[in-house]
Amino acid sequence: MDRIRKFFSWLRGAISPAYVAMLVAAFVLWYITKLGDTYTTDHEVTVVVDGDAFEVDCTIRGKGTDLINYTFSSSRSRFAVPSSELTFDKEVTDDEGLTYKHITTLSMQQALAARMSDIEVIAVGPAPTLVSREE
Repeated sequence: MDRIRKFFSWLRGAISPAYVAMLVAAFVLWYITKLGDTYTTDHEVTVVVDGDAFEVDCTIRGKGTDLINYTFSSSRSRFAVPSSELTFDKEVTDDEGLTYKHITTLSMQQALAARMSDIEVIAVGPAPTLVSREE
């Protein structure tokens, strides 16, 4: 314990507070500069289609500051998409009257890209299957 105190005492004498302040300022400026670059990342969003919520994996590209906003903001990770904006490639009705509609990946990507205007949606994962009761 005595050695640790001596080490920190020596450290305070060897390194000036101005040096530490400049080191912190340099790190902050470097970090801000790097956030201005363009990055590509995977991001999971919640898509609500006619009241049904689904998790969809997306690959997105944008400036680092915009990507951080989407990562840490839950309101920017949830999107309402009406089924009228989507296209379906398969539709099957079972014996109980339930209709299963598979959303095309391209229509899901276009719907999300229209709602994420400040970043680019490069790809989306498998689109969910909607279930509706025929009436």
